[in-house]
Amino acid sequence: MALNNNDRLQELFLLIGDKLLPVSKRWWYALGLTVILLIPFYYLTKASFVGLIMQGYQPPQMVYSTVIKQPLQITDKNIFALPNNAYSGYVKIKNINLEWGVAQQEYAVEFKTLGGTTVTQVSGLIFILPSSEKLIVFSRFTSQTKPEVINVTLGETHFIHNPGLAINLNVERTNLQNNSDGLVVSAGIKNMTAFTVKKIDLPVAVYNNKNQIIAVNFTYINDILSGETRTFQYSWPLQVPGAVRAELNPEVNVFDRNIFSTPPSTVQPFNVSQ
Repeated sequence: MALNNNDRLQELFLLIGDKLLPVSKRWWYALGLTVILLIPFYYLTKASFVGLIMQGYQPPQMVYSTVIKQPLQITDKNIFALPNNAYSGYVKIKNINLEWGVAQQEYAVEFKTLGGTTVTQVSGLIFILPSSEKLIVFSRFTSQTKPEVINVTLGETHFIHNPGLAINLNVERTNLQNNSDGLVVSAGIKNMTAFTVKKIDLPVAVYNNKNQIIAVNFTYINDILSGETRTFQYSWPLQVPGAVRAELNPEVNVFDRNIFSTPPSTVQPFNVSQ
C-alpha cells in the first residue's frame, strides 16, 4: 500500500504537526545549536578517553638482531701428477651458512715448490651456494718443476640471502669405468624444473675406498629444457688406481637472474587467412 493512501499515517502526521506548531522558534534554534555543539564535544570526549587508555599501554619492543655470517672455509686441496710433466689440482671451499651464499667470490691460487718457487698462478670468480661445498677444479698445466704446495687466497666475501629459487635436478645412471687406457665417468642429468636452465656446472670428484679424492674433473651443459635428460662424460688419459666411485654435484647459479628461460612458443596467437 502506498504511503499517501494510508489514512492512519496521514492522521498521525497531522497530529504531530498540530503538537509541534505551538513550539517557539527559539526552542528550534536552541535544538540546532545543541546539535552543533555536541559534535566537537563528542570528538573531545573520544580523544580524552583514548588518551586515558593509552597512558598505561606499552607497545611491544622490536628487537633487531644482526645475522652473524660464518666465513668461508677451505676444507681440502690437493695436486695430482699427470704424465708428461703435467699437473692438475683442486680446492674445496665450504659455506656453512644456511640462508646466505656468495654471488661472486674472487680467489687466487699459487702452485709452488717446496722451496717456495711459484710454478703457476690461477685466479677467477666463482659463485658459492648456501650450505654447500664448492669444488674448484684446476685445468691441466705443464711444468718442469714439480709443484708441491697450493696457496689459496680468497678476496672479500659479500654474502647474499638465498633467493629461494626451486632447483630440481636428478642425476641418473652414473657409471665409472677404470680401464687400462683411461678412466671414464658418464652420467645423465634430468631437468625437473618448469623452465629451461641456461647453464649447469658439473664438477666431479673420484674417490677411493678410503673416501679420499684421487681425481677431479669439470664440465658443464647449456640450455637444458624442462623435462630433458642430457648425458655427459668425463675422461682421464690414464687409469686411476683405487678409483671406486664418482660423486657429482650439479650446481646452478641461483644468483643469476637470467639463469632460467622459457622456450619460444610455437603457437601462433592469430591465424589470418588470405
